[in-house]
Amino acid sequence: MSVKQIVISAFNNAFKKYLYDELVIGKLAHTDFKDSIKKGDEVDVIMPGSVTMFDYDGGELTAPEIATTSTTKVKINRGKAFHFELTAIEEKRIQDAIDGNKQVDLAKDYTDDAIKQFAAGVDAAYANLYTRAAHYLDDAGKAITLDADYAKEILAYMQALFKKGDGKGHTNWIDGNMVCIVPPEFQFYLGKLDDLKYVESGHEKLAKGYVGHLCGWEILVSNNIAQPEDGVFYPLFGIKGKTLAGGVSSDLSTQFYTPENSFNTRYKGYGLYGVGAPRADFLGTAKISAPLSLSKRA
Repeated sequence: MSVKQIVISAFNNAFKKYLYDELVIGKLAHTDFKDSIKKGDEVDVIMPGSVTMFDYDGGELTAPEIATTSTTKVKINRGKAFHFELTAIEEKRIQDAIDGNKQVDLAKDYTDDAIKQFAAGVDAAYANLYTRAAHYLDDAGKAITLDADYAKEILAYMQALFKKGDGKGHTNWIDGNMVCIVPPEFQFYLGKLDDLKYVESGHEKLAKGYVGHLCGWEILVSNNIAQPEDGVFYPLFGIKGKTLAGGVSSDLSTQFYTPENSFNTRYKGYGLYGVGAPRADFLGTAKISAPLSLSKRA
């Protein structure tokens, strides 16, 4: 394999290995990598299975059922193109790496910004699925103007909605898996609360954007929260890995070339993705306004 092919392979593998770490809103999603897709394709994303419960009358159990999974159709209708240059020295570093994992890590160093930008694009697409939210909160159609108490109250209100369920034992709350993603403006007001505990110690690996836990929610912060109106934000609430669905191309269609009057190799390509909201009952949002202002000192 030539050094250029090694670079392409390492970059593709780095993309697949590190993309999920860069997602914030995507933590609510089950995201599948898909081979051989083109823009406009519709792909199947298989969501995590659920277990069927039934009344037990004391008799023999029937043969076990397979956990029921659901399949959602996701249209691959978005893409990001990339373009970067490596020097001959940088290419040789990748070629001479001890093993494939080291090559992937080096490729990640060189293409880190591209992975971050692609993940931000996927996150932003997920954020705009708030229109499918089953649990919606506003102030009679207007945005809720935040203060610290309102910021906490929204978390508690959403917790109550998700826990309420259907009265038949079904609930949309799974302890330890509930995630809310808020904009930095919302985080600003939460930061005024004494009871928001930052528990970074004890975590082997903190989620990107991690703020803390409050009212049963793991709180993450993202700049990609939907903002279709000036000054209005839509923080999202849901279940980790179960609320949203996404498909991302696993083949980044990378090519290399050497431009005239240059000894360095350039690489170009693109990645495709699409998103969907198959479980709107697992999705919540609030229409908020969060103007920033410092407390006046006497």
